[in-house]
Amino acid sequence: MNDPAARPTHAAVRAWIVGLLAEILDVAPDRIDPDTPLDLLGVDSATTLVICAGARDELGLPLRPKEVFEHFTADALARHLTAPLPAEAGSR
Repeated sequence: MNDPAARPTHAAVRAWIVGLLAEILDVAPDRIDPDTPLDLLGVDSATTLVICAGARDELGLPLRPKEVFEHFTADALARHLTAPLPAEAGSR
């Protein structure tokens, strides 16, 4: 997914993460605050792997478990996943 125009927006990625967490945790999406630390929501290492696989398979965005732990809210993770790639930042 090298075309910046084809990359999902921050809002779309955040909504996807919240929706995925809601499904995994069996709660309504509106019960998940995107600014709550993921560990407080019950995210563990297994859930982290599901998030990484989903980001790759459904969003076309590579994500390593380490990155989930470094950006440990749904909002922070969405910002990380939608940040300009180094090549994009240099072309502006």
